[in-house]
Amino acid sequence: MKSPIQKIIFDRNGIQSKVKRIARKIVSWFRNKNEKTLNLVSVLEGARPFTRDLVKTLKKLMPEVEIKNHEIRVIGTKGTKLLKNRKWRMSTLDAKAIRQFPVLIMDDLVDSGLTLQTLRKEILNLGAPEVKNAVFLRKYKSHRGPVDFCGIELGLNHKKLAQKGIKDYWLFGYGMDLNGKHRKSKKIGWVEIR
Repeated sequence: MKSPIQKIIFDRNGIQSKVKRIARKIVSWFRNKNEKTLNLVSVLEGARPFTRDLVKTLKKLMPEVEIKNHEIRVIGTKGTKLLKNRKWRMSTLDAKAIRQFPVLIMDDLVDSGLTLQTLRKEILNLGAPEVKNAVFLRKYKSHRGPVDFCGIELGLNHKKLAQKGIKDYWLFGYGMDLNGKHRKSKKIGWVEIR
């Protein structure tokens, strides 16, 4: 049996450049709010590296702003398969702070958009005054979804992939896993799923 083709598509420098670009856009949005506190809700496990790097950059660009970090766990994948139903569990979500200050949901990637849709709805239900999101990577052109700040738009097309005999690309590294491995890699790669 032939093993799937793995390819590195972004290195550490490319990733950090995109993080800085997203940070500048967030600063532009947030400075117009006239607020001094920003809630960041990081989707575990995948968004941890992105959140860590973004927070470091935001603190340099907006030292006067307090950033409150929250974590939430969403179960939406198993191995290399996406699950249709998303289940979420609060890890360190401070509901009082969520109700008081704008919220920025942080996620590693948008594939179908179901995770962001679910979280946005749930956080608004908690009484958040405003909810935006930042994702590091969006895979498909057709899934425009609710993305406010995006680092990398891959712009993949299902039909074109199918013409090449590829069902999907599974991304790994920089928080994204491949069967539980590669989350800590400072590079992003992909595997062809045929």
